[in-house]
Amino acid sequence: MRARAPAFVRTTIRFDGTRQIVRAMENAGVRRLVCQSSLGIGDSRDVRPPFFVRHIVIPVMLRHAFADHENQERVIKQSRLDWTIVRPATMTNGSSTGTYRHGFAAADKGLKIKISRADVADFMVKQLLDDTYLHHTPAVSW
Repeated sequence: MRARAPAFVRTTIRFDGTRQIVRAMENAGVRRLVCQSSLGIGDSRDVRPPFFVRHIVIPVMLRHAFADHENQERVIKQSRLDWTIVRPATMTNGSSTGTYRHGFAAADKGLKIKISRADVADFMVKQLLDDTYLHHTPAVSW
């Protein structure tokens, strides 16, 4: 029997792990949570990725991962924490640029729909001390 590719396997790893983290944070009195999700989840579905991504990659290859992200976000939003859920575009292994867009509207034109992991990390760390996106789900992209 051939092993199935991880993208095609139904998983709840994000949901299960996040539920445990939220419970532990609430019990310990830790309030601030910054979590990485994905562009295309929740109200960011309207961002228009390329045709192949929109009609093949997301609904076929990433459907289980996206369902897990949706459940993960639901757990966070129902918590008593001070949360920010960051939704990056397709992540690359490129260098940090320090120049990226965040909190944009889904209909915003000119997005590259990609961003380096280094820039996502930069944005997420900044959220620890910035309440601009408290209880929001900002998208980040170049």
